[in-house]
Amino acid sequence: MEEIKIDELEQKHSNWLMKGLKERKIFAFPDVLFDYLRPYSFGGLPVSILLFITEMNNGHCYDRAKLMQLAFDDCKIVHANIESLRIRYSEEESEHAYIETEAFGGGKTWIVDTSTSLIYEKTYFDEFEKPKINHVFTKEECMQDKEIQDILASNFEKEKWSLVTTLPIIESCIEHSNYMGTVIYKEKLQEEIAKLKKSIDFEAMQKEVEEDIKLMKTDPAALDRKFKIVRDKYGREISRDGVKNPYYQKTNKKDLELDFTIDEKTIKRIIKTHRIEDSKTRKKASNQLKIIKQNPTQNVYENFEK
Repeated sequence: MEEIKIDELEQKHSNWLMKGLKERKIFAFPDVLFDYLRPYSFGGLPVSILLFITEMNNGHCYDRAKLMQLAFDDCKIVHANIESLRIRYSEEESEHAYIETEAFGGGKTWIVDTSTSLIYEKTYFDEFEKPKINHVFTKEECMQDKEIQDILASNFEKEKWSLVTTLPIIESCIEHSNYMGTVIYKEKLQEEIAKLKKSIDFEAMQKEVEEDIKLMKTDPAALDRKFKIVRDKYGREISRDGVKNPYYQKTNKKDLELDFTIDEKTIKRIIKTHRIEDSKTRKKASNQLKIIKQNPTQNVYENFEK
């Protein structure tokens, strides 16, 4: 498509957005979404923070839509080719994922778009985007998704240590963002991060990581003892705190002998192991979901401090 034509269409899209905001057919995410998303974390970062930062969501619509559906009791995920992506790319590369729900009332269906961090009245959204529906996933199907089950079963206390590296980068991103969504939620995000940092004693975590880095340089054996790391004679990690490293494999000359056959016994063992691990994950996920449902807008940061 000619560059001048693309500019005209993008201007049309911008005008449509502004018109929708003025006519109250497009809305920013309400604060209550922070509450409903706060009990969940993704790689140590609370979903209530992740889904309000446009830079971390734009281009990841499939994964982020699955995270956003956690906030709603009744919704569906739609995969559809839409006009704003047709403008920039082509029909073949214009598929998008978003949420449809009636949770915001008014007797209307609403579109929740994680890529733009906005909520649209469905009739207004469809008027411009002209969605060509490819797939629709129910709430029940979304909750059975392997990635969602893993998120529900995750251990925040262990994963939160990644925040020592990522949180300063995220804060800088928020502070200097030019994305409308992030700018809209900037103050709320900064408040949310401040609560998180206080609840996990972020300064103490930073200090401990700095001390661990020093120990790694001066006395690596002491660091291994702290984390209960077992290594082989080559220094490779076999296990940590009693948990086997899934990527560890013994090395010997026999490994060089190629054998492309896998016997039936081995296949059955692999399948059985996978099923056992999957069952454990789903059980953890189910238990965690029961806890969350008892108080779906609980201030989990306060729980961290106890």
